[in-house]
Amino acid sequence: MNFFRTIWSRLFYRAPKSIWIRGEDAATRHMKNEGCKVLARNLRLKMGEIDILCHDQADNCIVVVEVKARVRQSDATPNPESNITAAKKRKLRALAKGIRSREEYHSMRIRIDVIAVEFVVNQSKPSAVRHYRSAVGA
Repeated sequence: MNFFRTIWSRLFYRAPKSIWIRGEDAATRHMKNEGCKVLARNLRLKMGEIDILCHDQADNCIVVVEVKARVRQSDATPNPESNITAAKKRKLRALAKGIRSREEYHSMRIRIDVIAVEFVVNQSKPSAVRHYRSAVGA
């Protein structure tokens, strides 16, 4: 009897989404609300992965979006954007260069944005979404 219960629970139990997936979902909604067209999510290149790739129709540019999400446990919890280190900035620039080398984006301007998403413990909706346009120079 336990065997069937285990199979049943594995088939129909939906585990909660991890924090980074919820953060990327919130960032994607934010970019769409800003008038951007989402071209790809979790785009893998040789040098790494782009969280979200968008086309900003107002500025007519390609936007590489880095998403940082965190659950705020207390006031002492650092902001998610504090994880953008010098090494991460170098990697984002390399990813932007990799996008620029693609034929379909070769002539377009590229911008690197950072979106910080904060959640409160046991809440599925974000408590804060902060968008830093041109946060890293391409």
